[in-house]
Amino acid sequence: MPDGPHSAYVAESTRLVYLTDTDGDGVADKRRVVLSGFGTEDTHHLIHTLRYGPDGCVYFNQSIYIHSHIETAYGTRHLDGGGIWRYRPETGRLEIVCKGFVNPWGHSFDAHGESFVTDGAYFEGINYAFPDSVFVTSPGATRWLKGLNPGSPKHCGLEILSGTHIPPTWSGNLVANDFRSHRVCRFDVEPNGSGYISRQQPEIITTQHVAFRPIDAKMGPDGALYIADWYNPIIQHGEVDFRDERRDRTHGRIWRVSFPDRELDPWPAFERLETPSLVKLLKDPSLSVRQFSRQELWQRCRSSAEEVEETVNQWVNEDPAERLLEKLWMSEVLEKPISENLAELIQAADPASRRTLLRSLWHQRQEMGEDAIPGLVQFMMKQTQHADARIRMEAVASLGQLDADQFPEAFDAVLEATSQAIDDNLDFAIWQSIRKLDQSFSAGSILEVLNWEGRSGQLGFAVTAIGTHQAAEVALKRLESGQLPAEQQNAMVQAVAIAGNADQLGRTFSKILKGNTENLSLAKLQPLLDRTSRDKTIPANISQTLQETLGDGKELNPQQRLTLAKIAGVWKVESSIPMLMAGIETSSGQDQQTIITALGSFDTPEVRQQLLSLTKSDKPSTRMAATRAVASRRPVAAIGPLCDLLEDELTREAAAQLAIEFVSKKGAAESLAGELRKRQVNADVARTMLRGVQSNGGNTELEQAIRVAGKLENASWQLTEELKQEVLAAAATKGSAERGEQIYRQSKLQCILCHAIGNAGGLVGPNLISVGGSSQPDYILESLLVPNAKLKEGYTTLTVLTDEGDVINGIVVGRNDESLRLRLADNKEVQIPTEFIEQEKPGKSLMPAGLMDTLTKSEMIDLVAFLSALGRTPDYTVSTEPIVRSIDTLIYTNEATRRLNRTSTDTAASDDPAMTWRPVTSLVSGKLPLNELDRFQQHRQTPPTSFVRLIVDMPASGTAEINLPTQGIEAWVNTKPTPAIDLKQIQLDAGKHTIVLGIDRNEVSENFSVRIGGDAR
Repeated sequence: MPDGPHSAYVAESTRLVYLTDTDGDGVADKRRVVLSGFGTEDTHHLIHTLRYGPDGCVYFNQSIYIHSHIETAYGTRHLDGGGIWRYRPETGRLEIVCKGFVNPWGHSFDAHGESFVTDGAYFEGINYAFPDSVFVTSPGATRWLKGLNPGSPKHCGLEILSGTHIPPTWSGNLVANDFRSHRVCRFDVEPNGSGYISRQQPEIITTQHVAFRPIDAKMGPDGALYIADWYNPIIQHGEVDFRDERRDRTHGRIWRVSFPDRELDPWPAFERLETPSLVKLLKDPSLSVRQFSRQELWQRCRSSAEEVEETVNQWVNEDPAERLLEKLWMSEVLEKPISENLAELIQAADPASRRTLLRSLWHQRQEMGEDAIPGLVQFMMKQTQHADARIRMEAVASLGQLDADQFPEAFDAVLEATSQAIDDNLDFAIWQSIRKLDQSFSAGSILEVLNWEGRSGQLGFAVTAIGTHQAAEVALKRLESGQLPAEQQNAMVQAVAIAGNADQLGRTFSKILKGNTENLSLAKLQPLLDRTSRDKTIPANISQTLQETLGDGKELNPQQRLTLAKIAGVWKVESSIPMLMAGIETSSGQDQQTIITALGSFDTPEVRQQLLSLTKSDKPSTRMAATRAVASRRPVAAIGPLCDLLEDELTREAAAQLAIEFVSKKGAAESLAGELRKRQVNADVARTMLRGVQSNGGNTELEQAIRVAGKLENASWQLTEELKQEVLAAAATKGSAERGEQIYRQSKLQCILCHAIGNAGGLVGPNLISVGGSSQPDYILESLLVPNAKLKEGYTTLTVLTDEGDVINGIVVGRNDESLRLRLADNKEVQIPTEFIEQEKPGKSLMPAGLMDTLTKSEMIDLVAFLSALGRTPDYTVSTEPIVRSIDTLIYTNEATRRLNRTSTDTAASDDPAMTWRPVTSLVSGKLPLNELDRFQQHRQTPPTSFVRLIVDMPASGTAEINLPTQGIEAWVNTKPTPAIDLKQIQLDAGKHTIVLGIDRNEVSENFSVRIGGDAR
């Protein structure tokens, strides 16, 4: 990064160095190591993206697989994983701005000094970064922020358009490169609450040329946009052979985007300008001109600081609202902090600049005298109640950096920010600052020294954020005091359930029951059950509390008995066994299955005998529940009953799902394999089992037994050279991407459940939005037929053996000292406490081998044609239009259709428990696939109708524009019937709104899109 005409900062492996050319020959003859100790674990993740900020600091990034430990005069700075650094050259002070990201290969400042970031290996589009923000993959993080464009492709480089050469409507737009899909993208970013919203606009450049790989974008001195093009048909590294002959190792291009009908921007001779003229350029339409003017002024400060300061101050006084921010930034460079009249200063500034003006003031505390800092802190604490959410968030983030031993009152000030409406960014900032302040308080938990009278909501928020046993104790004592109003007790229960230890959970359980059987309710106990499902923590003294409350349990009604079954099974309460055994005789249907499931948690002789007898019941549902219950503790004993279920036409599909779970039980898979060799299984059921076993980590012996039992041994596709050439040639010449998309969406392949295309679909596998643009067809075919051959970076699985003998296979989502989070093949996440992990080893792809075995050759050809077109051809590139791509559709059930028949279609838009929904994703075109929606017909004379549900998010009250066909469609907005024509422009309050559509399938026969516009998201 240049620092004037003869010097530059250079990232060099573990070091940031400063090079100077003193004799003007273009060759550096002085070299100074500025900082050292940056990680080098992965060479393309080294420190990068150097740029000057408008505050005079050097900013630079590092990527995910790096661990940096930097010695500075102010102490050691540590950053494990990705993030952004901030370095002050005048003082040598180094700080971390934010943490996270995978490959943050783009960072730009807007006119107000706000930071926007792109990630070349994640799908969030534009990201807004603020002090202490945390993003995906930050090691040890339990929570992180989302980007502004969820599901957007990976982007490399970032530039903000400015100047007079570009069209005025483009000014302030952000430009980033979708290098996988051969596009230069443009985003319109606007303030919203405490953050921003981003809407993608039509691309600046798009092509089907397979080698166009835009990786950086910069505004030139003439006002045109310059694009660096890596130019290479092959871009992957780990999963693609480095010796692939198609790699281009010699070419590269730079493109210039200009507007011939508009004059080019002038470029000033900064070094020759008088200081007053240079200062005026700080408000030039070009952000580049502004920044070069600042840097020239910084150079002059070294020899004539007073002249520069006086000139800047005079210029600012002419228009304080527009120019105050420049004064603050210059005071940082001059190391002359401003500590007086802060309220007037903020009030005088343009509202759009106030947040970064506050940020600059806070940075300057480091150079203030000790007497001035308390005044700044007091001022900042008042800002947490400001009407502007942007100022509240900046104040909250700033106060979180204090030492609570010195400023314990900052904690209350941060919590006060919850008294007004909070959005995601502000919520995160409050959560983060609360945690950091509590950690810096040396005398136990800071919650213990504060007054919580009438503040149960804030206390619950604080306990949940801090997440320690000490914090939970404060909430629990208030719950146990008996002085909390009933409406405030739930907040304390929720908080203790999240942060408490086993003893505290047990005391909470006792407090909920209060010796009264009427309180035995799942609604009241659910927070405690959810905690156990997350990390296996079981409340203490459960048996004693139940005994004191229930006695022999004879007075329990059916609903209470079901609640007892639920908690007894989850918490393994052996004293409840007699009550559960008695409940089997007096219950039936789903209630009986719940009790049987609970008994599966125990392994006493009487329970064994009862469950084994139930596996021979004449009711298929009872046999199924009993077999599952036996398998939960004694999987080998369940193998015989399970195989009987697999051979029964009524139960074989459900039994197949249970068989899949056997792979996660140590030793059970081998026993099941032995039994299956003696049996015959329906071929489709065998395929289901095979796919599931492979997705759960695989077991060679069991997989082979399933193939034999289902007679699948000879149905497997083998990737021979002949097959590869035939399929690839046919895919390129006669393959149909349209037919291929329908094959991709087949439920038997489960592609949509695992992979997203843009922001619609699963998260288990890589997002396929630009797979055709980034991968060659032969690699696509290989990944289908041999998924374990080359695993995509970031999607390597981990197989974990727990102390209870469970084998869990998934993708690592997060890890800290306490627990490991995995995403499983069904998209669910599990959290495994570290103390329960016996062994870990690298796993296989979650995409099972043999998944394509059910396809014909022509279907495989069409599927390859479809995947090869994704992100490469216009018809199969996800558009930038604001189209709804994920919806829910009402599931056809007997109970749902009965309810609709007896009431009206309004019931479909209600919260009636009979109405159940499943997710459906749009086609790549954005159109809803009508053929995949369930149909309902109330009466013989009424038309068949499908119901879909979508969410409209209003950042603020305003007008939503929901564009869709109006003929043949009923609509409900938040359960209220609304003419579909009114959705084209409808006034909605801030927040999320549920829109339900009833589609007359006789009148609406063509797939259609739903577009969201106006003030809605």
